[in-house]
Amino acid sequence: MTPETTSDSLHQLLRGCAQVLSPDELAKKLKEGRRLNIKLGVDPTAPDIHLGHTVGLTKLRQFQDAGHQGILIIGDFTAMIGDPSGRSATRPQLTHDEVMANAKTYQEQAFKILDPARTRIVFNGEWFEAMSFDEVIKLNSRVTLQQMLQREDFRERMDKGLPVRAHEIQYPIMQGWDSVMIKADVEIGGTDQLFNIMVGRDLQREEGQPQQVAMMLPIIEGTDGVQKMSKSLGNAIGVTEPPGQMFGKLMSIPDGVMPKYYELLLGETLAAE
Repeated sequence: MTPETTSDSLHQLLRGCAQVLSPDELAKKLKEGRRLNIKLGVDPTAPDIHLGHTVGLTKLRQFQDAGHQGILIIGDFTAMIGDPSGRSATRPQLTHDEVMANAKTYQEQAFKILDPARTRIVFNGEWFEAMSFDEVIKLNSRVTLQQMLQREDFRERMDKGLPVRAHEIQYPIMQGWDSVMIKADVEIGGTDQLFNIMVGRDLQREEGQPQQVAMMLPIIEGTDGVQKMSKSLGNAIGVTEPPGQMFGKLMSIPDGVMPKYYELLLGETLAAE
């Protein structure tokens, strides 16, 4: 399939995005007429995917339908740290065995949306496990502590006297290095991922690679209508839940967030009354 390069294709890919850095860069890449590497990273910190995860998966599927290569990064190493983005406390650490068990169901459920024939599954343990300590030090030397501590969530914790663990600072560096290793043209993520994705752009530039486009998607609230959908918060709707259970949860969602649900989950605009 020849990748689509029309303005209609660009419009569809940009639809529903909260921020894209930058639309002009994306348009230029699309005009190259080649299959772009579209990256979406997931950390299997739990065994199930919920509707919040499907927002990024759906955008990745749109790129696949436009003729591009979807690359799903399974963060078997980053999941052992846990993404600190938007977190007010350190995530509980998982063992690698726990992560890999979760990864199995993650992949199965992701293919409810993704096209298996146009999806490349990559575990970031493929490169991180092979790194020597010397290589880890060299990678860390490419960013500054001041740069890492610019993160709003880290600053808020420090202002409140809450700990920021040293291993958490590794997370943006590792996510950024994933982009270098797969030569990502576009990275899809929630708005809380902007810092991590920009680190990837910096590392790609230093490696002499074209920088990835940062495609930020809105974060969908859970059934409480307030907090980010999360299984740990008890406000998630799992993609494998029985239809009746899903329907009951969806009916309980406050009216104020329904326009976002229509846009992000159905790709439709909710008509104003």
